[in-house]
Amino acid sequence: MATIAEQPAPAAMRDTDYLTTRMAVEVPELGGDVHCWTGGPDVPPLFIERQGEALNALDVFLDWVRDHRATLDALMIEHGGVMLRGFPVGSADDFNRLMALFPRYEPGYVAGMSPRKTVTGQVLESTRLDEKFKINLHSEMAYMKRYPPRIALFSKTTAPVGGETTIGSMRLFMRRFPDWLMQRLEGRKVHIVRNFAPAGSTKNAASVDHPDKIGWDDAFFTESREEVEAHCAKLDMEPIWHADGSLTLREETDVFTVHPITGERIYRTNLHTNTNFDRNPAFAGIVAAVRAAQKYPSGHYLDTGEKFTEEEIEAVFKLYDDVELAWPWQDGDVVILDNLLCAHGRNPFSGPREVMVSLLDR
Repeated sequence: MATIAEQPAPAAMRDTDYLTTRMAVEVPELGGDVHCWTGGPDVPPLFIERQGEALNALDVFLDWVRDHRATLDALMIEHGGVMLRGFPVGSADDFNRLMALFPRYEPGYVAGMSPRKTVTGQVLESTRLDEKFKINLHSEMAYMKRYPPRIALFSKTTAPVGGETTIGSMRLFMRRFPDWLMQRLEGRKVHIVRNFAPAGSTKNAASVDHPDKIGWDDAFFTESREEVEAHCAKLDMEPIWHADGSLTLREETDVFTVHPITGERIYRTNLHTNTNFDRNPAFAGIVAAVRAAQKYPSGHYLDTGEKFTEEEIEAVFKLYDDVELAWPWQDGDVVILDNLLCAHGRNPFSGPREVMVSLLDR
């Protein structure tokens, strides 16, 4: 799940200010109607900006993306992701047409732990988690064995204050990963317990203050228990139904995932999030009430039954903090990230904000 913490939006960029620090990147395969740049060596994503008027019509832009798909795919691997800026993407339908040019992640957001609904086609809400909370960097659906290889985010309406989609290089994260923790985790499995509230619990909820309060019907996009069980069989999860109508899922994943193209080993787990809510005073009462009602309390455990120690939790959160980047977004921005090579999150915000998501395959 996305981990969250209550804190104000940052006043300045972390590590890199993309408005003033730019390193031009020559990509002649994309042609002369765009220019490319990054915030520096090994700093994701690669910004691809329209220049001139040639790609100012949606159909022309979509043709350009279709013609340059192979190059764009390669750039996502090289840079961890690409930011498409200044192109004529202004609505959910526009974003959906763009996403249709990429392979869809067929399981979609079934069994996901962030409250979100379908907007249109393969476009989803980004989240309905309360705006005052920061969503820490994470890999999308890191709590599941099957996961989307790529994630795209579209800023239809950019918040006037805060609300930036943050990202972090997992390559840099892994280069800084401490040897002592690596040795502890080598070859280990992660046992995961997750809980969902009874069907209908979040049917009309504008926001949710704890992921375990999401109704299983919202999480699985169905009101049929049989369909839920069929999804669980496909996704290698064990469903446990309770008398009150709630649902527990149990599953197992690896601590490290090997990138299928580059062979890089990436930390993809939420072992470090067990106490994320508990340590936040704003959540103390909420967490206590949620856990008290659960027969199998939600959590992430090593295959020995151990949870991360405080030292291990702090070490991982510090790694994420050290690689986190943020920059001011613009209406119409679309970022497509490799879900292993780049983590993402969200700063708290105020004012209107509408960001949409699409889950993609390779």
